[in-house]
Amino acid sequence: MIPRILTLLCLVGLCITFVNCGGDDPDPPKPTQKEIVTELLVANGASWSPSSGGGITVDGVDVTNDLFAGFSIKFNATTLTTTGTTPVWLRSDTWTFKDDAATAIIRGQDNKEITLTSVSDTELKLTLQWDQTTYEPGRARSIPGTYVFTLKK
Repeated sequence: MIPRILTLLCLVGLCITFVNCGGDDPDPPKPTQKEIVTELLVANGASWSPSSGGGITVDGVDVTNDLFAGFSIKFNATTLTTTGTTPVWLRSDTWTFKDDAATAIIRGQDNKEITLTSVSDTELKLTLQWDQTTYEPGRARSIPGTYVFTLKK
């Protein structure tokens, strides 16, 4: 009688073990908003530039050719680099998100806040409030105002 009960208990134990093994894995965690936006910014190591329908304005006036000739910006997970004329950006800098909503970044050079107005696979729109005027001999290189960067990949 005891061997029968012991065999029955072993079979029940094995059944419980097999029932608890396998099956569907739980859903993987959904990416955070920061992870989603970071992936869009850095995807494929691409650079963003005002070419192909983009542009850069200050208070609604196009300054792409005058102040940002050859400008491009490339984001990595925590750094950015620029090329061309960049009167309001350093050649390289660090950045972080302002908060978990990932709608603004803070630059490392000056803690300046840049609003991510929109970001997609192909277009990035940044807004920067600039309150300085910098000069190069005989010519203004940056002017105060609201800079809107409409950039494409």
